[in-house]
Amino acid sequence: MIYKNNFCYRIIKDVSKGIKKAFNKGSQSLTEFQKEKIEFILIALCTCKRPKMLSTALESINALKLPDSIKTEVLIIDNDIEQSAISAVENFKNKTNLVVHYSVEPQRGIANARNKLLEEAVNLGATHIAMFDDDEILDEDWLLKHIELYNKYESSIISSGPTTIRFVDDFPDYITQNYVFKTKTTKETGEQRQMCASGNVFFPASIAADKKIYFDNAYVFMGGEDGDFFNRASIAGYSIIWNNEAIAHELIGKERANLKWILNRNYYNGYSGARVRFKNNNKKYLKLLYLMDVLFVLILDIVVFLPSVLLGRVMFFNILGLIFKNAGKLSGLIKAEPINYYENICGE
Repeated sequence: MIYKNNFCYRIIKDVSKGIKKAFNKGSQSLTEFQKEKIEFILIALCTCKRPKMLSTALESINALKLPDSIKTEVLIIDNDIEQSAISAVENFKNKTNLVVHYSVEPQRGIANARNKLLEEAVNLGATHIAMFDDDEILDEDWLLKHIELYNKYESSIISSGPTTIRFVDDFPDYITQNYVFKTKTTKETGEQRQMCASGNVFFPASIAADKKIYFDNAYVFMGGEDGDFFNRASIAGYSIIWNNEAIAHELIGKERANLKWILNRNYYNGYSGARVRFKNNNKKYLKLLYLMDVLFVLILDIVVFLPSVLLGRVMFFNILGLIFKNAGKLSGLIKAEPINYYENICGE
């Protein structure tokens, strides 16, 4: 960034790291459970009115390398009462040797769909769930890498992997190089996390079956329900372990590769991140420090915004995105009502 070497900026980022460390310390797992043996894996995803994306996602399942001695099946939850996914599901059934389960969750909302996924997994008797999103495709060794990491630990863990970006067409640099699409990570395999996303994750079904942890409907259209869900699982004793080798790829088309979507996404990322961060942590001094951190960086973003145009459109729109993200963080800290980010479907 244009100001990444600024002395004051470095100081505030060091303070930010301290805040995050203090927050994470308060969210450490209280206990750890003995590892459940992997006996029955459900590769599972939710979808809603995106049959083309779903078809591509399912094709990547068909290309997966599967474990020889572990029962593996597929579960698809359709969050559309009109069953817009049924054609893609039937085509997949005709191409795969895997058992495929299809279920409809008529009540719209991402938390509702994912809770239906958990309920179906428990009813089917799955011991583990390998979850990804309907706008993603999987590396062929994705599942094996999750299993490999899981088996390295004595206690019951959640294996969380990266999701890289793949553009399905040619787009301008100021779009493709926007930091909202940044996929590089400094996290190392084996690093413990306090929360994770549902777009690339492998976890024991006992989180729902035994501990009765489900997705919170307070996030039904806002998003962030996955971070909240896995954070509560972490607090309950399921360590979240980062897995750089289990890779999924998010496909970006024209409906997302545009400035309107990018700025809305930046605002949402900031908003949901702030709300999830403090949902289970009521320490007022940490919230105040976080607020001061966000305000400082937001002011810095605004100061460098206009001069950044001299460095080209990539930098200019990156700074604008940061302004939207930090404005979202402020809103997430003070706004009482959740936003409905996922009410409208994005994709085909």
